[in-house]
Amino acid sequence: MTDISRRALLGSAAVIAAATGLPAAPASASTGSTAAGAASGARWPAPAAWRSLDSQVGGRLIRTQLPWVNATPETFELLKNPFWNEEQPGALQSTGWYKAWTAVASPYAVRAQSTADIVAAVNFARDNDVKLVVKGTGHDYLGRNCAPRSLLVWTHDMRTITLHDAFLPKGAPAGTTPVEAMTVEAGTRWLEAYKAATDAGRFVAGGGCTSVGACGGFTFGSGFGPFSKRYGTGSGGIVQAEIVTADGKVHVVNEFSEPDLFFAVRGGGGSTYGIVSRVTLLMHPIPSTVGIITGSVTASSDAAYRELIQRFCEFYPVGLDNWHWGESVAFGPDNELGFRLTFLDMPEAEGRAVLEQFVGPLRERPEDFTVAPSIDFLDFKNLWNPEFWDEHDPDFITRDPRPGAPEHQFWWTGNQGELGSYWSGYQSRWIQTEDLRIRPAEIADAFFDASRLRSFIFQVNKGLSGEHEEARARDEQTALNPQCFGASALVLMGAAQQYRYPGVRGKEPSVPLARELADTVNDAMDIIKRATPGAGSYSTEADFFLEDWQEAQWGSNYARLLRIKRRYDPRNFFRVHHGVGSEQRKQ
Repeated sequence: MTDISRRALLGSAAVIAAATGLPAAPASASTGSTAAGAASGARWPAPAAWRSLDSQVGGRLIRTQLPWVNATPETFELLKNPFWNEEQPGALQSTGWYKAWTAVASPYAVRAQSTADIVAAVNFARDNDVKLVVKGTGHDYLGRNCAPRSLLVWTHDMRTITLHDAFLPKGAPAGTTPVEAMTVEAGTRWLEAYKAATDAGRFVAGGGCTSVGACGGFTFGSGFGPFSKRYGTGSGGIVQAEIVTADGKVHVVNEFSEPDLFFAVRGGGGSTYGIVSRVTLLMHPIPSTVGIITGSVTASSDAAYRELIQRFCEFYPVGLDNWHWGESVAFGPDNELGFRLTFLDMPEAEGRAVLEQFVGPLRERPEDFTVAPSIDFLDFKNLWNPEFWDEHDPDFITRDPRPGAPEHQFWWTGNQGELGSYWSGYQSRWIQTEDLRIRPAEIADAFFDASRLRSFIFQVNKGLSGEHEEARARDEQTALNPQCFGASALVLMGAAQQYRYPGVRGKEPSVPLARELADTVNDAMDIIKRATPGAGSYSTEADFFLEDWQEAQWGSNYARLLRIKRRYDPRNFFRVHHGVGSEQRKQ
């Protein structure tokens, strides 16, 4: 990324300036989400009502706009920075999805700085029949918090982190053992949470992407991170949450206080039961080491690649099906098996030996396979330390280049492709470890045939087969689809046009290309679906057009989640695409 010039900073300031100050009438929306939430059919509130809300929230009712509308070239460079995106109330990481939704800015946003601001926004939207949407960091692929003629609750300013040496949940009975924990507010990013935990010699289980929110859709939609097999999901790590429900009441929920609502926020989906203003997460002793395996094995022919895939399917249950391993392996039409694996708290020699079990026999056949993996082994405390990466592998990260940006602020270079994406498809499918054991050839056939059409990744840390028993005990108390516990991994496949902005001349996505990519993803995933009948899907990374989405995303937990939804939100005020209860109309 090029250095940000003074002119670019002035352009950024112009966007912020446009988002401050209260208009007398709502901005019109020429484009809008077709499924993330329909605009209310009720009459739009009068200016006096908006002024009243502005007064209630201390003058923090602001206007928003899509930052790419009438943007300068410098602004389009800034849009390549995930942290800059998060600092714009109207920005989203994705710009739309073919035949599904198109990014649109809410006319107004409450720039929330407290739970009271969220309560005021909820009460106003409910009483005036205005669609309410929420943005913490804006990563959602499915546009579930994007709607025209809506009120945005923007939680970016709420980023206080509090560490607890001995936390007791509200209402805990006498004799309850306190735990080490971290409370984060609604706008906190995982990078900030990791830094605070690492500085304290601790670890908190969260997402791999540094700019994703620690108190948002990731955490409440199950939330798989790079070390989920060891420490469990983001939802499993929730000790307590503060949530504002549709009636404007503030609930503090945990296993002792309103346990049903606590169950629902632990994996039942974000923006479904209310708006969570803060969450307390379990902390752990910091791991000692982590190994990172990159590189690949490339086959010289299709036949050799088909053999390579089956060898991997057979190897996984015996070599990688345990809590030490995480991250992913990539498959694609170039006949390459790409590694981005991690091994946690395992001696380097042992990690190398496990990998060698797989690649060793392949080295002996150079005419068929080119074997080129590499291993970085580091103290875990350096994983989120940009100074370490600057010295060790500067291309592995991208620092926030803006003057005045926090020194620790960076993102993984590999995550760059997620910014400014106009999606044609994004689908997921859990692969059961038992299927790899008893029918590896059939799974390998499906993987090979699918790879002829489209690349995909086998995300090891998003299947909980081999999970550590201590983490398993917590995750089994959440709303996570039970299928995940037997899954070796989650297959993820997507296709997008990057830095495409609908409605911006010269930067619009290509409709013919969008259609072609959508067809390719559907055709490729259909092959894997046929080989894995009844398999579930991860709700945070699911197909917008997912059929039987209730069963696919939550399995046997859906009925209980729906009962909780009806109890706490009987009018279906919080309604998002393929969220619990969204099959029913707003009351």
